[in-house]
Amino acid sequence: DSTNGEFSKLYGIDEVPVEGIEVVDSHHLRFHLTKAYPQFLWILAMPYTSVYPREAVEYYGDEFGTHPVGTGAFKVKEYNPVYRVVYERNENYREQHFPDPRNREADRIPGWDWEADEKLGLLKNAGKKIPMLDGIEIRFIMQDQPRWLYFSSGYTDFLNPPKDNMDEAVPGGELSALLVSRGAKLQTYPELATVYMCLNTEDPVLSDVNVRRAMALAMDHKWTVDNLYSGRAIIAKSLVPPAVPGNDQHYHPYHSEDGKSQIEKAKEFLKKAGYPGGLDPKTGKALHLTFQNSGSSVTSRQFADRFVDEMAAIGIDVDVVVNTFPQMIAKMRKRAFQVAGLAWGFDYPDAQNILQLLYGPNESPGINAANFKDADFDELYRRISVMQDGPERTTLYEKMAHIVSDQVPWITRTHRIRPNLQHSWLEGFKYTEISYQFWRFADVDVQKRSKLLAEWNKPIRSPLYVLFILFAVLLGTARRKGRVL
Repeated sequence: DSTNGEFSKLYGIDEVPVEGIEVVDSHHLRFHLTKAYPQFLWILAMPYTSVYPREAVEYYGDEFGTHPVGTGAFKVKEYNPVYRVVYERNENYREQHFPDPRNREADRIPGWDWEADEKLGLLKNAGKKIPMLDGIEIRFIMQDQPRWLYFSSGYTDFLNPPKDNMDEAVPGGELSALLVSRGAKLQTYPELATVYMCLNTEDPVLSDVNVRRAMALAMDHKWTVDNLYSGRAIIAKSLVPPAVPGNDQHYHPYHSEDGKSQIEKAKEFLKKAGYPGGLDPKTGKALHLTFQNSGSSVTSRQFADRFVDEMAAIGIDVDVVVNTFPQMIAKMRKRAFQVAGLAWGFDYPDAQNILQLLYGPNESPGINAANFKDADFDELYRRISVMQDGPERTTLYEKMAHIVSDQVPWITRTHRIRPNLQHSWLEGFKYTEISYQFWRFADVDVQKRSKLLAEWNKPIRSPLYVLFILFAVLLGTARRKGRVL
């Protein structure tokens, strides 16, 4: 609630207090939960739940959103929403040191292969006080080609290469000869996300599980990985990614082991559903589906065209409707769709984060866009929603993932593999898409960077020499003819 830029009352504190949040003192909050919520600490670790000081809101008024105030390793020095943001070291940052697992057992986080990272040189600064950098500059470069040129010239330290530059940067999954010669490093990591086809289980056609199973069997995920991802993806045999407890790579009744399509088996399921040969006996025509695509880019069209071809192989006709992403989501909230292509990026590494998308009471206009309802799944979800982490909960996660594999409200497609390119002067840097806390551990050999930048970007003067010679010749010719240029 602001008047002339001044906040008289803060919504959620003065006007409508948030029930269950108690301010204990200047450094402590207390949360009162109505029931157990095991993922609550993950939620608090997300940037959306960062604590922002009241006095900063009152000071900055309506512009507080562009003036971040916190307790991190860096503070904002300059913010330009179009061009860049500049951070500088927070001189008041708490006493914290680079993990030193070799000499400090408490730093050996469960599941972390620190010895492998040590061999890669990522623990070079082990034990040192962080942050390592005096500051960071982040450039907002929206176009893919300029982003690639900035990195290849050395003007940015790291890059997740754009799709159209992948073959130039990482041909065949290996660093290009140019990048190798420049000492660049490649880190690959499986994205904590699942790409899938969402099927509206309330649709008259797709309400039949055998139709959904036939569609899943007809999809050639191996071809998609090889041709549309250039090999940079893992076939998703479960909706839970491999790195997350609850993934079971051995249970995939409607995915083949190698990811290839099973056309004859798919046709059998269509026949069970009452559509022999893909034909609707009521009309004598091919079964018809509409696919909602969320973009008009070349990549989006390629994926849509491939789906059309896969369904045609079992006799199903598919129309493709091109939407903006908000348009597609609006249709799904109204249940006005049959099939849509989506991906879910995890907010935190817990299977509940994706299983919630298929819990019955979350149906449209909620996050269960497939409108999937299964009594066993829903009962298991209610159980795991209050269970702490442990083997028992992981077993239930696997059972829920098995139900999804059996009932096919989604056709899981891939878990993408992302490459991260880094120049040789960037040290101690391990990229993750879940959190940007890695900045605290990054270090730069400034002298090495300056030296290599000068070598890589020497001015090319030969065209200027040619122009100078041509100008001299023209000037001499003009003078001989008694003319002045």
